Amino acid sequence: MPSHIEEHGQPMELGLMYAHTCNIACRHCGILSSPANRNRMPLELARRCIRDAAAIAPEISTIVFTGGEPFLFPKELEQLISLSYDCGLPTRVVTNGFWAETPSRGRSLLHRLRLAGLDTINFSADKFHLEYLEASVLRDAIAIAQDLGYAAIVNFVVTKPGDPVEEFCRLYDVAPERVLRFREAEFRRQLRENTLPPDFYDKIHVSCGRLIGLGRASEYPREHWRSSFDTFSTGPCGEVVNRPVVYPDGDFQACCCAGGKIAAFKVGNLKSSSLAELIAMMRARSHYRFINVFGPRRLYEAMCADQVALEPALEFPSICDLCVSATAGRDPSETDRIVEHWALGRLIESHD
Repeated sequence: MPSHIEEHGQPMELGLMYAHTCNIACRHCGILSSPANRNRMPLELARRCIRDAAAIAPEISTIVFTGGEPFLFPKELEQLISLSYDCGLPTRVVTNGFWAETPSRGRSLLHRLRLAGLDTINFSADKFHLEYLEASVLRDAIAIAQDLGYAAIVNFVVTKPGDPVEEFCRLYDVAPERVLRFREAEFRRQLRENTLPPDFYDKIHVSCGRLIGLGRASEYPREHWRSSFDTFSTGPCGEVVNRPVVYPDGDFQACCCAGGKIAAFKVGNLKSSSLAELIAMMRARSHYRFINVFGPRRLYEAMCADQVALEPALEFPSICDLCVSATAGRDPSETDRIVEHWALGRLIESHD
């Protein structure tokens, strides 16, 4: 990796997608999860991934169990969380909260995971989830989590301008005074400085993101909140490199993008390479580190400047769509060459 692209670092969270199977089939799901999708990771491969992650700590700060719906496999999830705990790795689970349809059973399940060592729980909720799960299910799941000492952080997809906290409160019938906008950078700072507000664990924290027009969501363009190219941020992306994901078949992707398996982000497979080797390969790619430092918009501009038939005036549903579109169909070595040339040009200009 050329030295003129310095990495924008933050703790790495490794996503472990144990299965694509989900109890519901949301219209906006980028990875096509559903009850019919039976793709599932061999349990021993998941264990090996966790052990490999522990062996290269502190390179990896957290194991994130995602999917699909991880709570559909409670015994396996409990075992993997326990193994992570024994290896000294914090854990986080992303769930739609369906297990609270029967609150007593849901409480028992989450309590077991708490005893196994689960550190953090995140909920996924929005108008698409409401097509399958009643709002009361999420409210009950949040109540159970808070009773057990977890912070209530909800990942919420927005499809139009406006106040997302207000929209969340309206859709889920929650009093506005109970809800705050979640800002990850501020949260991380408060954790480091031990300055979390006294009522932090009493609130519901809504983390907002735009609908990504990939996967199943690409079939519903009318739902997309599209914006012109020049409205997107020119800042760096903290997702690529910092939040890679291992898929059920062992594929290692450099980004947790909701588009699922994007060819440009596939690094390799855990069945043929060690986790350490895959991370080294990922970090060696100029494409990924360019996004990490300069961001998707600059990536798109760099590809346009190289005359690869891209139109910067196009509209996009999200910055992730812009990022994926920038290199769609491009050879990895060509992408690396283009971004290295762009970054070197910027470096030369800064010294003129």
